[in-house]
This record gives sequence, C-alpha cells and structure tokens, in this order.
Amino acid sequence: MRATIRNTLGVRTLLLAFAAATPAAAQDVTGLYLEWTRDPCTTMVVNWVDLYPDSPDVLYWRPAGGAEWKRAQATRRVIAPSVLQRRTVELKGLEPDARYEFAVAAEPAKDARPLSFRTMPTDLSQRPVRFVAGGDTMATRALFEDMNRRSTALEPDFVVLGGDLAYENGVQATRVVDWLEAWSRTSIAADRRVIPLVAAIGNHEVRGHYGGTPPTDAPYYYGLFSLPEGRAHRALDCGAYLSLVLLDSAHTFPIEGAQTEWLAGALAQRASQQFLFPVYHYPAWGTTKAPRGGTPLDAPVARAIRANWVPLFERHGISAAFEHDHHNFKRTHRIRAGQRDDEHGLLYLGDGAWGVHVRTVPPEGSAWWLARAEPRNHLWCVDLRADGTATIRAIDAAGEAFDVVELGAPRSAPVQDR
Repeated sequence: MRATIRNTLGVRTLLLAFAAATPAAAQDVTGLYLEWTRDPCTTMVVNWVDLYPDSPDVLYWRPAGGAEWKRAQATRRVIAPSVLQRRTVELKGLEPDARYEFAVAAEPAKDARPLSFRTMPTDLSQRPVRFVAGGDTMATRALFEDMNRRSTALEPDFVVLGGDLAYENGVQATRVVDWLEAWSRTSIAADRRVIPLVAAIGNHEVRGHYGGTPPTDAPYYYGLFSLPEGRAHRALDCGAYLSLVLLDSAHTFPIEGAQTEWLAGALAQRASQQFLFPVYHYPAWGTTKAPRGGTPLDAPVARAIRANWVPLFERHGISAAFEHDHHNFKRTHRIRAGQRDDEHGLLYLGDGAWGVHVRTVPPEGSAWWLARAEPRNHLWCVDLRADGTATIRAIDAAGEAFDVVELGAPRSAPVQDR
C-alpha cells in the first residue's frame, strides 16, 4: 500500500539525516521542521510530515547529553486536500538557551548523533542573537537549496520567511512535498542542530493570490503551520528583547479594518520591547510591479499598507520592516510621513529574492524612496546585541555580504499621529 501511494503521487520521500538513529518508519518522513506558537525561550514545536496514517506518532526527547529519553505523543492531522499527514508535538517548560536532542519513532542508538534544537535566551545579556530573514523561496529547488545552505552555514537561531514558500498556489501538493524535502535536507547545521522556522503568508500560498478565505483557499499554509488564533497575522515575542509581527498583506485577511486594529494593539502592547520587526509579503515601498502609468508605490496593496500600517509603525517605532514579493534586493532610505527623513525615518528591507528568478529595478535616481536596489538573490542576516545595536547584512548565494546596515538604536523613535 505504501509503495502504491508513493508511486501514484510521484513523491520522492526524504531519507532524513536522523534515519540511522530511527527505524524504517522515520525514513519515510517527507519533511521535518521546527516552529513556535508561543514563548521561544521555553517551548518548541516539532513537526514531521509523511504520507501514512499508521506511522508512529511518538517523539523522543531529552536535554542534550541526558541519560534518559522522554516520550511525547504527537497529534496528527491530514493536510487536505492532499494525503500528507502532519504530526506535531509542542514541548513546553523547557529551559531558556538550552539544547535538547530529539528523534522520531524510537530512541536513537547509543552511538548515534541525534538531531537537536536550542531554545532562545531570555535576555541578550546571556548572548547575542542572530536570525536570518528572506522570502519568495522556491522558484526552483536548486535555487532554494543553495540559499538554504547559505543560511544554515550562518548558524542562526531561527529563520523568518516572508511568504511565497513553495509556490503551490494553494493547489499543487507536489511542490509542497519538494519544499518540505528541500528544507529538511538543508536546515540542519553542522552540529546537528535543526534551525527553527517562522513563516508569514504570501500570495503564492493562496488560490487567487488575494482576498482568499482562510483556511480553504490556503490549505497548505494553514495546514503546515501552527497558528494559535487561526489566522496568519500574529506576533512572536522573545523575552523583552525581540518581537516579530507577522502580517497578512491581503492574501487571506484584509489590510484595513480588523487586522489594522489588531496591529495597533499589538504594537502598543510591545512598546517596551527592545527590537521589533514587522514581516509581511507585499511591499509598501517596492521595486517593480508598477501599474501602467505609475510607480511601484501606486499599486493598490502598497497604497493600502502605507495608509493603514505605516502610520502605526511610525507611531510606535520599529527596528526595520521586512518586505518581499518583488524578487529583487532593496534597502530604502529612511522614510517618515511619506518622504525621506534620514534622521527619524523608518527602514524597509526587501524585496523577497531567496530562491527565485530576479526582476528589474527602477533606474538609479528615479525612485526617491530607494537607497539601493538591484536584481540579486539574497538573504538578510540580523545580529542583535544587548546594548541595543544591531548589524543587518545582505548576503548573496555566493556568500558575499554586499550591503550592511548598522542600527545605532534598537527602534525608531515613536511619534504622534501625523
């Protein structure tokens, strides 16, 4: 039966790096990935996906180097309309900044090197934190895996992706399988630590791209990721030093109205967080996709973001916003109140070119909002320090750090409504 399903779907199952430590059932795993739904300092969500309802539902875990393995029962759900089976265990009550080992299906052999994960520190005084950001990940598997390896070599604490993951458009399960296999192969660091993933939603997760109904029109995004409130917009907080605010740029939830009201409350609640980064797919300050007779700023979604979200970013202050979708590299000038403001403005970084074919950018000097833009695949590597400074580097697939931003303060200064 298993061979029949595999051949029918044309699925190339993944022989994961932990296969030597687990029985045959673990070797049938299509994808393994880690995420968080709540405090990253004391929890971890372990997910694995395969094709089989009768596969083992057990996770074994322990503190790194511990003598005894603990056993956790996974929950299982079918990622309809496919037959993919997702199993999930959320581990709670973990120690901050601690390493844990884990395995699927059975205890590893005594001489095995198990996979591991690390929780986040509660404070940057314990150690600096590094994360990687990007989006628009897999036009081809080769491009995706190349940039994944570059990211993993940086040994980040986690990766945040701003949507357009598998480009399955809410329909093509085989692309989801490819994406899961590729991520699983390339997100394990040299020391066997699996890099956690935080994912926002993009248009290519959704049937029709915009205005979809969740979860029906984005079944794989909503099926693969743990969304505590059942919606794509949410916030993730690491201690008092970092917040990620993930937003839905009109893919399954309108920009204006309830989402903007939620954003206003989320930012107000996080006024004392040291660093804060909004992450969303479609850019407010883009590099391409200009409507006829206009500029990228005239696109309706860009206008809606600038009308609804940007004033809130300016009111509460942010570290930088990560934008995507346009398949280029871009760094804006600092912008406030719709104009360049080098002293008090906000920084927008993008534009989603992790593993896609790049596009064109406006001629130099023709787009007042752009400090630098070029058609170049890249990721952003963000290093946060306890003194409130940060370094943000744009790194291409060859490993060249070709653009660097130094933050002298953790967030832009809050201002009153304009």
